[in-house]
Amino acid sequence: MSGSAKIANHTSEPLPSGTDIQLPWHLRLPGMLEREFILYLLKFSQRVIFASIFVVLIIYASVVYFEQQLDAELIQQTWRLRLLSLMPMAALWWLCQKDGHVAAIQPLVATSALVLATSHDFLAMSVQHEFAFCYYLANIFAILLMSTLFRISLLWALASNLVILVSLTLSLKLNTHMPGALKPIILYIITGCTLLSLVGHYFFERLMRQHFLAERVMDLHRNELHSANMALESQAAEDALTGTVNRRGMEIRLGSLIHHARHNQQIDQLYVLLFDIDFFKQFNDTYGHLEGDGCLKQVSAVPKSMIQSELDFVARYGGEEFVVALSGITLNDALVFAERMRSRIERLGIAHTGSRVSKVVTVSIGVAGLVPGVNRADELIKRADEALYEAKGIGRNRTVLLDDKNNLVPQ
Repeated sequence: MSGSAKIANHTSEPLPSGTDIQLPWHLRLPGMLEREFILYLLKFSQRVIFASIFVVLIIYASVVYFEQQLDAELIQQTWRLRLLSLMPMAALWWLCQKDGHVAAIQPLVATSALVLATSHDFLAMSVQHEFAFCYYLANIFAILLMSTLFRISLLWALASNLVILVSLTLSLKLNTHMPGALKPIILYIITGCTLLSLVGHYFFERLMRQHFLAERVMDLHRNELHSANMALESQAAEDALTGTVNRRGMEIRLGSLIHHARHNQQIDQLYVLLFDIDFFKQFNDTYGHLEGDGCLKQVSAVPKSMIQSELDFVARYGGEEFVVALSGITLNDALVFAERMRSRIERLGIAHTGSRVSKVVTVSIGVAGLVPGVNRADELIKRADEALYEAKGIGRNRTVLLDDKNNLVPQ
């Protein structure tokens, strides 16, 4: 099979979406992934609980209303325990407004459900009324609180529901004034509701876990795509031979530096050094293009090693010409940089018998700074090019500055 065919077959395969990942029956994910899912679920619950608290209050208010209609004296016996059962929910409502306390949501939801269930179990035992057994129905509300309204994890819901059923069973056993035939019916109804709630909770959490995994897979795809784009962008903006920024990348980055300098009123702190290798054509004619490529690599490595700021860069302008962009510095610092660079390149000692100024490779440098009226990269490069032309005209292997008054000043 040819390489192009392999690529075609590879790219035709769909990327995994995360929804096709098979979960074990117990739903638990490995290690760190499980902890991340719980945090993901709790952040979802945090948003749901905040709104669901109002639903709870409406249900509470309606229960109190019907209790009032049934027997006004009942309220005198129940309001304290009702208030007690609301306290954990008030704490939960406050907690859901705090981003740094999501880990406490599950135990507080379980506590709210248990207090709600056990307080009403106690009311069913202690209140002397023919409809007192109705208080046991609050157990259904407590179970739905965790599974349907507040959405804590399945394990927490399972443990809390078991405790609620145990409490209910004990309360029914100790309840002496309730008809015996009614007790198994209530236990059966609430147990059935618990099982149905847990089954629904199980499938809901399975969907949540698949959604979580799908988001993780999509994040991985996005990160890989971003990394690939960054790599391609870096390659597209890099000169393959010298590893410096290419001309296209130079125009973008230098334009950005100009904009930054003008925006921050630092016009006098951006300088461009344009330099080329003296008599480089003769170097290629004498030593060949392979040696010429090696010369370009060694020469460009010098300013690259001198760059300190992440914003500054070295770019290959074309052929044997290079640009060095320096930001956030003074004119004196730019000239010192230029002279040190020129001196270090000369001290490389690259033999150049075809040069008319030295027996080794040297460079000529033009220096120009950003001035009023210059708004584009090519305009700033043009100023540096004037200085470079002067440096080559007066003997090469030297630095010339084009100052802010357009005076050419040899260094």
